[in-house]
Amino acid sequence: MLNTELPIDLEQQVSLMKRYVSFRQKKKFRDFLTYTGYFRASRYGKFLLTKVETLGFKADSKLFFSTYDFDVQLRQLLFKYCTKVEIFFKSNVSNALSLKTGDAAFYLDKQYYTPSKGERFKVTREKNTRFFGKKFYPSLRDKEEQLRKDVVKHPELKEYRKGGSRHKNLLPVWAAFTYFEMGTITMMYSYLRGDLRKAVLDYAYPGRNYKKEVTKQIDTWLDAIRNLRNYCAHHSMVIGMTSSVVIPDKRDPQDVLPTDTDLYSRIYALKKLLPQKDADALGDELSKLISKSKIDVYKIGILPDNWKEMYDRINYL
Repeated sequence: MLNTELPIDLEQQVSLMKRYVSFRQKKKFRDFLTYTGYFRASRYGKFLLTKVETLGFKADSKLFFSTYDFDVQLRQLLFKYCTKVEIFFKSNVSNALSLKTGDAAFYLDKQYYTPSKGERFKVTREKNTRFFGKKFYPSLRDKEEQLRKDVVKHPELKEYRKGGSRHKNLLPVWAAFTYFEMGTITMMYSYLRGDLRKAVLDYAYPGRNYKKEVTKQIDTWLDAIRNLRNYCAHHSMVIGMTSSVVIPDKRDPQDVLPTDTDLYSRIYALKKLLPQKDADALGDELSKLISKSKIDVYKIGILPDNWKEMYDRINYL
């Protein structure tokens, strides 16, 4: 493949920003681009350029910088709650299944998984089975082994290495999950046996008789939170984001999830999986952030006008 894109210097970057934003003073943009880089800055510019018809004008530097600042604050808020889901879900998978199986290292035992994910369609079933056998399960074994071997990165695991009092033991789930990424836990949950998937939900969200359909919905909620978390962790722009499909809970009113791939659908997924106290706090904190924002969040389409009313009607698990 040919590389036809040439690097551009800072002054060229400043000039190119005028495609998206109206401004006279170059110094502020020069300083900003020195910090953020043109690619990141231009994404905000492109987003605002799509709102010209709605706004009735091309964004100026004040609106541009206010939009960027709001996105930074929104990203920090959402990351906090993605982290809460991650910790909560990891803890419940670890506790529920180590107790149910009586096995502290159940995550490394194939008997607790369904490689096909119970798919009815042959092509999908075979694809899932291949991925489990060739990639996912070997990666779990490798992650556990690397944690025990890496003396420099993980000196706290010395008891599980040669010479340690537990060197013959596999890492227990509560230790391994401390280091496993959200993506690993999400994938693990999707491959667990059906009875174990339900056991996690019964442990974490008591009061319902969870069916297979619900575990399928939760797969999409976990994936939505995982990709939102990655956006936040890597400082990507979250306003205007689109990502994986979120399947609504059938107990919820149909109108509380108008679209299934936008930013609000990630917020829907957060409310479904957060403990009730945290879910309420997220709604309140997001409302406060929007109320003090220097931009009209609704006019430029960051969230639906009635997002809070919809959010409040989403049922807790």
